[in-house]
Amino acid sequence: MNVKELKEAIVNLPDDMEVILQKDSEGNGYSPLAGADPDTVYVPRNTWSGETYSTNYGASEHCLEEDEWEKLKAGPHALVLFPVN
Repeated sequence: MNVKELKEAIVNLPDDMEVILQKDSEGNGYSPLAGADPDTVYVPRNTWSGETYSTNYGASEHCLEEDEWEKLKAGPHALVLFPVN
């Protein structure tokens, strides 16, 4: 899902409706939404998971070489929604 699809899905919902995140596709847990971070690069490992890298930090915080980090952070950014727990 991208931001456009998310906006379309929530366009008619009330502004004060709480957002709850499901832990996994099987429904093994739920948590309220704590925040959103658009300053993130997402690198998929496969079709269902991957790694995120905050552009608010540098290469050393991500254990990357500077040239690796420069290339990675130039890639597409992702909006990460994170739960309370």
